[in-house]
Amino acid sequence: MTRERAVQARNKLVARIANLDEVLRGSLLQRTLHHSSGCPKCARGEGHPLWVLNVGYPGGKTRQLSLRPEQIPQVRQALKRYHQVREILEAISELNQSLLRLDRDQSKAQERAA
Repeated sequence: MTRERAVQARNKLVARIANLDEVLRGSLLQRTLHHSSGCPKCARGEGHPLWVLNVGYPGGKTRQLSLRPEQIPQVRQALKRYHQVREILEAISELNQSLLRLDRDQSKAQERAA
């Protein structure tokens, strides 16, 4: 791969991640909430279904955010976007490594010619 082609490929990838306003990291989980007493539905063992966004942090800490049912499509899309951005960043990193190799090899060739 030439330096020019690598830079062009990198620029195309960068353009794909320009819009980062709707990105979420985490997992979408459906949980069941059970009241301790006074709820007939919970007394029967049914509970109340609840959607949460679960986000992990360093040190094993997690945060859960309860979601309304109408928020689920938006959250799914934002999680998908996060994964797409992560894949694009990995591809950009690989291209940058290639550019470093190309620059290094070009410098070596110039040193030998001198």
